[in-house]
Order: sequence, then structure tokens, then C-alpha cells
Amino acid sequence: MERGEATQARPRGLVAFDVDGVLLRRLFLARIAWQRGPWIWIRSLWLGLLLKIGLINVRQAVERAYALQRGVTVEDLLAASDELDLAPGAAEVCSKLRAAGYVVILVSAGVPQEVVERIGARVGADASFGILLEAEGGALTGRLVGDRHSPEGKRAVLEVALRKRGFRWSDATVVVDDQSNAEIVDAAWRSIGVNPERQILRRASFIIHTTNLLEILEFFPEGYEVGVTPQWLAVRHEFFRKTIHACAIFVPLIAFWSKGFALWLVASVTLLFLLSEGFRLQGIAIPLFATVTWRSLRSHESRGLVMGPVLFGVGIWLTIAVFSPEAAACGVLILAIGDSVASLVGRAFGYTLLPHNPRKTLIGSFSLFGVGVIIAIFYVSLPWALLVGAVASVLESLPVGAADNLLLPMGTAATLTLAVAVG
Repeated sequence: MERGEATQARPRGLVAFDVDGVLLRRLFLARIAWQRGPWIWIRSLWLGLLLKIGLINVRQAVERAYALQRGVTVEDLLAASDELDLAPGAAEVCSKLRAAGYVVILVSAGVPQEVVERIGARVGADASFGILLEAEGGALTGRLVGDRHSPEGKRAVLEVALRKRGFRWSDATVVVDDQSNAEIVDAAWRSIGVNPERQILRRASFIIHTTNLLEILEFFPEGYEVGVTPQWLAVRHEFFRKTIHACAIFVPLIAFWSKGFALWLVASVTLLFLLSEGFRLQGIAIPLFATVTWRSLRSHESRGLVMGPVLFGVGIWLTIAVFSPEAAACGVLILAIGDSVASLVGRAFGYTLLPHNPRKTLIGSFSLFGVGVIIAIFYVSLPWALLVGAVASVLESLPVGAADNLLLPMGTAATLTLAVAVG
């Protein structure tokens, strides 16, 4: 249903948002199934599992899910939609895009037309298209009309919307998350996968893992006008990433109390992260771990396994397992504090790049050297502390990628061990 014209006479393009999983924080079908009772909810979850593992397709899953809703009234559907929270930034991003001259459309292969229209009014969309349900006497029959509940049908309805406004697919951006959008991802000029399932993770033009939809503005020129830029997001993600790194300062304290427990704790957290990453690459989010991962991902890490945190955990575990408590504490603290300071200072003030590693800055290396000396001075004399700081700075500057999380704590712990033995 149309809501009016775009804010400019000649719109800049069309942006289509998927509803379930992108604009809504919780899936609509899961909500209405829960209201029908535990048995309907369990059967709906089973259909979702069959869809995930590829035993049924999107059309079959949606048809079977709504067959379970026979007898539900349209008013019940609308009431359920009003109880669903929008994703953070949903209304704001739609408003900013329309203000910039884009036509904003909502499209769904699983949410009814009436509900999508209601959501469209909440976010200020120009048009809304959902699936068509058959009803008799105000109650659902359990059957669907047309084919909007398939990837092909979704593409067809969006193609009509484009033609009506004089657009082509080369003018379209789609913001999506799941396999029901496969056809429009392939057709559109630009596609943005938001916390995507595996199929979209591989096919979308851009990938972003976020809890705030405003962050998709980094992929639009207008993002610079409102401060949502790749540079701003990189600094914010790096700050969060290094805050997580800094939490490792507590590991040496735990190791002094119980080395065995510290090793078990580090190994457990590392393995849980690996498990979370495996699920993320399949489009499944594990609470807490997924949020932590999303907020700390660098842009180039979105499509594959993130090895930095894995090597971070392995580096800490090996350092504690191999070296004395004092040497291990020094190595872990330099990794947790020194590496974080070097990264943040380098991103904020670094202008001179290292010749052997253009990804690192001179001021970042000097910062790590200083932190390394300050930490090491508590364990050895100043000359040896200077050596520990120098070793830390050199190891961190090497062009080895995430492997510095492994080399840095072990190398500095080994240097401290040597200093104690010689001195």
C-alpha cells in the first residue's frame, strides 16, 4: 500500500528492507505461534529447523506455518505485530534515507500485508508489501494467495514497485538477512546483509553485523552527513575490541590463585567463541557471544572465521601453561594492555606507517614499547625492562596478522624469563 511520494521530485534510488530479522527484533511467525500455545510453537520451530537445514524451501515453510494459524483473526495478527519491537535505529534509518531522497519500501515473504503496512506506518516507509492470506469471515483459512511467500514472488513484487517509479534494478539497494531474499540480492545493484544467514553471507555486496540499523548508512554517501562512516565505525569497533582484550588483565590474578582453573577458564571461553563463530557463519546467533563478536568485528572479517580472538585465547593459555607465574603475568598484561593502547593510539594519532608493515603505525609501536617497559619494570631492572619493551614492540609490528596475539605474550614472557635467569 502506498503512503505517498518521496521527498524529492527525482528520487536518488530505492531502498527495500526485509521485515523479519531486519526491521523486527523478533520473528513475527514465532510470536503468533507462541500465542497459539506451546504445541503450535514447537511445530513452528520444527518448520524453521527444516528450512535451515534445507529439507524444505521458503514457500513450503511459510505455507505450513500459516496452515497452523487457521482460525486466527486479522485483528489478532495486528495485535501481535504491535507487541513486536522494531530493531534499534529502524525508524531513524528510514527517515534519514527518505530525507536524502530515497524511496523506502518494505517487503516480506513471511509477514502478512496488513502487518507490513502497520510496520511501514511506524517507520515512515513509502510502500509496504507482505504476503496475502486468505480469510473467511475475518478468520484465516490457513491458505495463502499468490506467491509473495517465495523468493521469486518477492522479486516480482519489488520489480513492479521499481517500474512504477521509473527505476531499474540498477537503482535498487536491498537490506536483507535470510534466504527468502536470494532472488532480490542477485538482481539488485547493491545488497546489504544484516546479521545474515549463510546464503546471504556469501552473496550480499556488503555484510554488517550490528544491533543498530543506523550503521548501514556507512554504505551510503549520506552516511558522512550524519557521522555514520566506515572510519567512525572502525574506531568504535576497535575500542570495543580492545576493551574485551583488556579484560585479560584478570587472568594473571586468577592464575596466581589457581593455574589449573585459569587454564580451564581461558580454554572454555576460547572454545565457546569458536562454537559461536561456527553458528554465526550459519546465520545463527548465540546470545551474548554473538553480540560481543558483532560489536568487535572488523569489516574484512565479516564473511569468514575470525581468528584474532582464537589466537588471543591460545596465546594466553600457552603463556600461562609454559612460563612461571611472574613471566606469564608480564606477557599477558603486555598483550592485554600494550596491544590495546598501541592499536587505539595508532588509529587516533598514527600518520607515519611502518615500512615493513603498513597496517601498523610508528606511534603505535612506540606506545607499546612504553607500556611494555612500565609493566616489565615491576619484574626486572630497567635495562632488562627496556629489552622486554623493545621485543614487545618488534613482535607486535610484524606483518603476521592475528598471529601477533600468539607471539606477543610468549615472546615477552620468554624475554623476561631470560632476564631473570641472567640477571
